[in-house]
Amino acid sequence: MKTMDGTRATQIRSLLLEAADAIDRANAIVSTLDSDDRAFLAAPLDEVSSALHFELLQKLYLRYPGLAEEGEGWEGATA
Repeated sequence: MKTMDGTRATQIRSLLLEAADAIDRANAIVSTLDSDDRAFLAAPLDEVSSALHFELLQKLYLRYPGLAEEGEGWEGATA
């Protein structure tokens, strides 16, 4: 197993942000559905989005603060 470094953190961040974009697109589609279907899908999508932003990305940014500040090109040292 490898230890996470700045390069791996950047790769993980990029993939998580792609996932966040996909969730946002799904939410946009869900918002156009009738109320029953919207109710069925909206809450789980919100839970996934919250976990992604407030758990996964937050932990990544706490460990690699420069990653949040500098964007995808950041190549900082490991924490």
